[in-house]
Amino acid sequence: MALQFVERLRKRAIGRIVAALRFRIGKLVEAPPTDELEFIRLTANHGQYSEKLRKLGHPAAAEKIKKNALYIGLQWMKLAQEHLDDASSSLASGRKRSTFSRSYYTAYSASKAVRYIVFGNVSLKGDDHHSASELPDDFPSGDRWAQMIPKLYEHRLFSDYDNWDSTASLHSLTPNDAYDLADQFLADAKSYLHAKFGI
Repeated sequence: MALQFVERLRKRAIGRIVAALRFRIGKLVEAPPTDELEFIRLTANHGQYSEKLRKLGHPAAAEKIKKNALYIGLQWMKLAQEHLDDASSSLASGRKRSTFSRSYYTAYSASKAVRYIVFGNVSLKGDDHHSASELPDDFPSGDRWAQMIPKLYEHRLFSDYDNWDSTASLHSLTPNDAYDLADQFLADAKSYLHAKFGI
């Protein structure tokens, strides 16, 4: 009986914490009034777009654009987490190729979120993979990630397109290494966005 009471109290406390977090995040982010791709196309660079609105005397509209952009960035962070979950499953079941691929896409999606939120825009084409390591100057361990993200990309290309036997010797990372790097980068990206934007 006492355990059931304690469990109910614990669930209520967790519910209040989750509700408070949703309320806080809801004040910082807001889904755009159009789909995400259309929002990105219309604003081109959300930072510059917001600044123009401020200069034109529309601070509320500028703030709304910022909230919309943060929402879109968080969607890329959710995608990064999904990729990391898939990489974990692949690693656990010994699927090396999938582990390398999903590990890279974890880092890529998190990078895309950070770059979009901070710089105001990202390419929606394949050329964006070459920009994945171009992080903000104040990103933690930026020099390290500038080397590691291209290495993850290289391993993803090997695993997705090349004959495993002929390219295995070219791998400088193990699947565990790739997963650990993806996990670390996602954690760094989350910490960075939380410290800088409160999200």
